[in-house]
Amino acid sequence: MPSPGTDARSDPSHRFLSHARTFAGLTLVSRVLGLVRDALIVRLLGLTPVGSAFAIAFRVPNTFRRLFGEGALSSAFIPEYAALLKKDAALAARYASLIVAALSALLGGVTLVVELGLTGLLVALDMGDAARTLVVLLMLMLPFMPLVCVTAILGGMLQTHGRFAAQAGAPIVLNLCMIVAGGVWGYLAKAGPVATACAVAASVTLAGILQTLWCLRDLRGLTDWTRAFGHAAHHLRTTLRRMGPVALGLAALQAATLVESFVIIGWPLYISPTIAGVAYPLDTAAAAALNSAERLYQFPLGVFGIALATAAFPLLAKQADQADRFLQTLRRSVRLALFIGLPATAGMVFVSRDLVTVIFLGGKVSHDDAARIARCLMFYGLVIGSFSLTHVLTRAFYARSDTWLPTRITLASIAVTFALSITLMWPLKEAGIAAAASAAAMMQVLALAWFAHRRIRSADGASGAFDRDTLRAVGATLAGTALMLAALASLAWIWPHPERGRWVTHLIRLSADCGLGAAAYGAFAAATRRPELRWLLDRRGAAGLS
Repeated sequence: MPSPGTDARSDPSHRFLSHARTFAGLTLVSRVLGLVRDALIVRLLGLTPVGSAFAIAFRVPNTFRRLFGEGALSSAFIPEYAALLKKDAALAARYASLIVAALSALLGGVTLVVELGLTGLLVALDMGDAARTLVVLLMLMLPFMPLVCVTAILGGMLQTHGRFAAQAGAPIVLNLCMIVAGGVWGYLAKAGPVATACAVAASVTLAGILQTLWCLRDLRGLTDWTRAFGHAAHHLRTTLRRMGPVALGLAALQAATLVESFVIIGWPLYISPTIAGVAYPLDTAAAAALNSAERLYQFPLGVFGIALATAAFPLLAKQADQADRFLQTLRRSVRLALFIGLPATAGMVFVSRDLVTVIFLGGKVSHDDAARIARCLMFYGLVIGSFSLTHVLTRAFYARSDTWLPTRITLASIAVTFALSITLMWPLKEAGIAAAASAAAMMQVLALAWFAHRRIRSADGASGAFDRDTLRAVGATLAGTALMLAALASLAWIWPHPERGRWVTHLIRLSADCGLGAAAYGAFAAATRRPELRWLLDRRGAAGLS
């Protein structure tokens, strides 16, 4: 609690909630545009080999973004940059300049080498249409990789200075570029699926350039870029040492993602429709179906779960040497992550069919295609709460420079995901891939929560991350989620969900479910005076936890 007479708005734990609201608001706009983008692209390309090739190709630059930009490097960069700002702003500027220069040179070189290699493949090999389309799309989108990674580091600098708008708004630029490209080529020019996919892929790289320029503009006056790095090289080595374990875990995770995309999911597209003489359980539409479902479950995760963790991370890094304040911020983050994440999980599973139909039905997407996507979404939706909490807990360990523990848990999660994917895809087809990811994510968050409680303690060592108040709050959130589900189930009993109704029928049903679910959960939170609701809504904010 702040001392008597202290303005709650000056309390750091309140300020991070204000930043979280800013980040979440802009992320909401971005995610809404992302839904428009995904609906447009899926309707233009459909669950076809071209749609699957685009989905797989788009994962590659995103893989490097997560590995170098938003993952390993950011987790090591922000604590070091925050610490330097406290001591020597000029040294912090030299350090940031060195990081950006090194990252640009490294990833720019990697991109050039890969582009040359892909060009050689196109010239030397006689590829099928699906493989050739994939390679061309990869070549068009690869320059996005160094650009988005530099943008992520620039965004980390802005976060440390208390500015979140540019990084949260940068995806808006990406979505607008892709929407315009898809609309112009797919609808106005009436181009074919391959030409449309190539136009959208090229717009991704254009968006990367615009995102970088936006963040650089917002950094004016906050830092002085320089080529005289001086003693910053020592801090770069510190960053690389911290980055090592995180990079190992994320590299394994992203490598597993690529292997899953190109081999397990891509097998019928690029290798063979059979394996050992037996029909392969996935077909050429599986990648497009899984990607479409992923985009929908990532909507609530990105709007609040990732936004909350992103806003909390710089504050946790600054409080790493203040055990009680660190725990206060962490506990509040945990409670908020679950306060939103658990009802979002339940709601996503409940409305999956209507949601998929409203977003994707039309163009090249039929009712049967929508049903395939919805089956994947039901499994993916199970982990919105888990992933929200995972992001918070992982950043708490990173803020304390404990990078090996999350890495080991990540590696174990990868092994579980692979084993379950190969097993479950036979009876459940592509939905088995989603089920495997969900099961592994739940195991991962349970392990992180256990170690967070054991290792992150108060100054006197008497309490851990999940104290009695936090557990009671989680129990109340579960009760509110159960009440919300009971209300939705009652409505479904009175008014059953349509299976192959008109688009407008699904829209009305989706609106009714969302409205009733939000009203039931909100009424419960208000009636029981949940502090989490006050933290989210009250800009003056109580600085305490209760």
